[in-house]
Amino acid sequence: MKTVLDGRRASLLLKYNGKEMGTEYLDKYLIDFTYEDAPSGDQDSFSVTLDDRDANWQGTWKPNFGDKLIAEITVINWDKPGEKAKLPCGSFGVDSIDIAGPPDTVTINAVALPIDGASSDQEVRTKAWEKAKLKTIAQDIASRAKLKLLYSASSNPTYERLDQTDQTDFSFLVQKAKDEGIAVKISGGKLVLFDEEEFEKKPAVLDIVKGKGNIISYSFSDSSTTTAYGSCVVTYRPPAPAKKAKKKGKGTALTVAAAPKTSSSKVITGKYNLTKAQGLPVLRINERVENVAEANRLAKNKLREHNKQAGLGTFELDGDIRLASGITINIKGFGRFDGKYIIVSATHRIGSNAAYTTDIQIRKVLGW
Repeated sequence: MKTVLDGRRASLLLKYNGKEMGTEYLDKYLIDFTYEDAPSGDQDSFSVTLDDRDANWQGTWKPNFGDKLIAEITVINWDKPGEKAKLPCGSFGVDSIDIAGPPDTVTINAVALPIDGASSDQEVRTKAWEKAKLKTIAQDIASRAKLKLLYSASSNPTYERLDQTDQTDFSFLVQKAKDEGIAVKISGGKLVLFDEEEFEKKPAVLDIVKGKGNIISYSFSDSSTTTAYGSCVVTYRPPAPAKKAKKKGKGTALTVAAAPKTSSSKVITGKYNLTKAQGLPVLRINERVENVAEANRLAKNKLREHNKQAGLGTFELDGDIRLASGITINIKGFGRFDGKYIIVSATHRIGSNAAYTTDIQIRKVLGW
């Protein structure tokens, strides 16, 4: 399907179980296509809505769950004459099919996580991990889900013991990685882990400048509920060791009693302070940690997680295939909202007789 705007064209390529849906078909039947380059903690997805006036998708064409779809956006003469560029959206499995009418339409929703893997987003698991590195855990989960692992972080912490209890693999990994300042998502057949602080330091890909014609709408938010913290303190008191078993007498059973908690139990404490923390509130966390090094890491990453909410914005823009989650951009012309931001998610849309547009959710980089 092609859309034309000021002499430019945006084309959509769709392949269903290896067979290409021709341009002629999409020109005639496409109503809407939406691809979401998802934020951390989620998976990429897309939906396509088609005119089903011939009821083909209600009959023999009806997809099965897990059927493979590949999507790609191509722009021609978009930013300058003679330019041709592509945005591969990736490979997806059919997740749901919705029929509506009149007039008859079909909407096919697809997600990046294969539903035929042994690590679906519905299957919970209980497992103990001992002396395992984060990357090793991620690789195991990726293999079960039939995904390749892309690990883009310089740190690879080791854990004496981690317990996954009645959790899906993905939710378990997301939570543990978040505590390490590492984002997790599923995209293009890959389980992707990347260090958000490291990505924030990368050069900005482009500038978004107020007054330029590519901005359709924008918003920024700032409220007292998102006031940044100046420091974080993590504390954890490990349980006291059990008393040694005592033999009551000949022929009697051994008994074990837990030692009572005392003031002498060693408390593990970790801290992280911003350079300019005076007058800002303290974030206090009570969470299990194994040592001071882990407590210090957790303090920094919990502080980052809370303070990320203090500089959020959204843009609806003329379509731009460069915009993707995890890249940085510069915002200019918006006063105190100016600065360097990282894209949290990007949504690319092509509709019937409409322009190609891109919506982005952004947050200001923290710089630490």
